Amino acid sequence: MDKWRRKGVSDSLEDMDSLNRNIPECGRQTHQMLQSTPLDLVETGKGLKFQAERPHLVSLGSGRLSTAITLLPLPEGQTTLGHGPMDINIQGPGVAAQHCYIENRSGVIKLHPCGNLCAVDGLQVNQPLRLSQGCMLCFGQSAFFPLQPP
Repeated sequence: MDKWRRKGVSDSLEDMDSLNRNIPECGRQTHQMLQSTPLDLVETGKGLKFQAERPHLVSLGSGRLSTAITLLPLPEGQTTLGHGPMDINIQGPGVAAQHCYIENRSGVIKLHPCGNLCAVDGLQVNQPLRLSQGCMLCFGQSAFFPLQPP
């Protein structure tokens, strides 16, 4: 008897064959999902380029060892940030439950610190401030997010 065809192993091989046949279908579903969002994903040779239709923050994950990149859209109106039931949940030292909000009015983006520690490009912000493309936002002591335009 073939050592790979022992009881239980042949079932596993058949399951794996079935899963492998379904991989292209999973890829099509992911591609369809990406097509239905306001996000363009462009292959650039050795990398991927993400383009969004509206302004967004970029999160590089929850720590130095994280490999995730998350785009956090800033829709028209107010987007609340903090740790808790906010539009964008952020964690870290010095981040308040209702830390601040970002206002998007016809593409003009303003940060409202709400009395909490916020910095833009390394300078502390104590009052509403209009944000510019590529600025680096810091909430609390260590939650960094670059702002990207559409």
